[in-house]
Amino acid sequence: MSSSPNSRIIATPALISGSENVNAPRDEKFNKANIPVAVLLEGKFQSLFSNRLSQAMNDSLKKYGSIFIPQNLYDNKIIIVADGDIPLNSVQKNEPLPMGMNPFTFGSQREFAFANKDFLQNCLDYLINSSNLSEAKAKDYTLRLLDKKKVEAEMNFWKLINILVPVAIIVLFALLYQFIRRRKYTLA
Repeated sequence: MSSSPNSRIIATPALISGSENVNAPRDEKFNKANIPVAVLLEGKFQSLFSNRLSQAMNDSLKKYGSIFIPQNLYDNKIIIVADGDIPLNSVQKNEPLPMGMNPFTFGSQREFAFANKDFLQNCLDYLINSSNLSEAKAKDYTLRLLDKKKVEAEMNFWKLINILVPVAIIVLFALLYQFIRRRKYTLA
């Protein structure tokens, strides 16, 4: 999963204040595209302790009849997400809000639910349900978002087309109808 074509990276720790929303953000800052937000990894992973195993730990494992395996024997799957707030729920009036709801717009006219819950459910379904991988992979939706810059630049042209073309078609059909009617009913 990656970001939109108009994104930017802010180094951590980022100081964010409410006064940032007073002025509209400058478009020059949002010049990075497809920044990775979530990654799916599959395969045999190497153990974090493969190069850190002390002799004492190795002796303890041998004492109990176990051996250290530096790499997985079977294929595994891991989903790494850049932001840990995706599975969190906000709380308002000591009540948890549904996952993906903005607490500042909840219950108002501008309430909008993000797809955090769907994303998390699809991730868990993919990681747990190994028999129905084709179903999980079939859940591929392509969002065709509009480019805001292009919309603003071409807005008047498309408004004009949407107003004038239907009117021109109706007038053309009316003239054609009148022409056929006159030809049919005029005396020769």
